[in-house]
Amino acid sequence: MKYSLQEGFYIVIEYFYIILATSLFGLQHSGMSSLSVKARIIDRWGKEGYARIFDALSVVTLLIAFISMNFWDWLYFIMNPTQIQPILFSMGILLVVIGAVISLMASRVISVSTVADMRTDRKAELVTDGIYSRVRHPLYLATVLVLSALALIYPFLPVTVFSLCMIFYTMIGAFFEERKLVLHYGDEYLKYREKAGFIFPRLR
Repeated sequence: MKYSLQEGFYIVIEYFYIILATSLFGLQHSGMSSLSVKARIIDRWGKEGYARIFDALSVVTLLIAFISMNFWDWLYFIMNPTQIQPILFSMGILLVVIGAVISLMASRVISVSTVADMRTDRKAELVTDGIYSRVRHPLYLATVLVLSALALIYPFLPVTVFSLCMIFYTMIGAFFEERKLVLHYGDEYLKYREKAGFIFPRLR
């Protein structure tokens, strides 16, 4: 399919907007997760206040990123089932289930309040039980799986661009989280890294 110069320009702008909106979410998420910002907010409004502010900003920026796709055919598999690609669709559903299970397993071990405590003189215990004995960032893994599933269930270019951008940020976020954990726990975390995988679990 050939596009005119003007049509090509609008397409580039459309995908640039998706990249910009997902970057906004990433900057907000990383900024609110930084130890200095987190400490200031907790000192002023407490851990519950921090959690509320963090959740509210995350929802708003994620919604902006989601809307940036300008994709509204979410029920295409019902309204126009001929567009379904059975193999990709099935793989996507499977990844959603696996991601949900991993997220549930991780949430049983650690909570937002535990993360919020990582900034003062009270050193929270390093969690290495359950799924954390295999992978250091299971919630990031679950996020990557669900975003990958989104691109498989909806194999349309705007959704794929959105998913790839969000996966890219997720990996960056995991990297920065890793650096904070090393600074916070020191040798204890370095020893833990030898046993558990970064995003994907080690088989042994």
